[in-house]
Amino acid sequence: MTLYGADLERVEKELRAAEREWGLLGVRIEGLKAQREALRKLVEASVVPEVEVQDLTKADAMVKILQASEKPMTLGEIAEAMTAAGKKTNSNGASVYIDGLLKAGRVVRVQRGRYRAA
Repeated sequence: MTLYGADLERVEKELRAAEREWGLLGVRIEGLKAQREALRKLVEASVVPEVEVQDLTKADAMVKILQASEKPMTLGEIAEAMTAAGKKTNSNGASVYIDGLLKAGRVVRVQRGRYRAA
């Protein structure tokens, strides 16, 4: 093997190691982005004051949560707040109730996907 051949082999080995490290860093970055997004959602959800909804219907509970919120909420945020308050709900379930509340005039859509109490 020539002198350049040994150098080429060494550089290729270092390059493979650096590419593996780069791949691992990419995975770590994506994991941290996911954690950041989850924490942002928790921070936003914690802005809604705790409300008592156990004795209310889901529709009334949604209105009460929206009244307590300082900002318009998405269906996902509403569902998270409902679940945190003791009324297990997902965004699909919240969508069904929001439709009826919109028609009844108890909730308004302030922009696409964001709602507040009327």
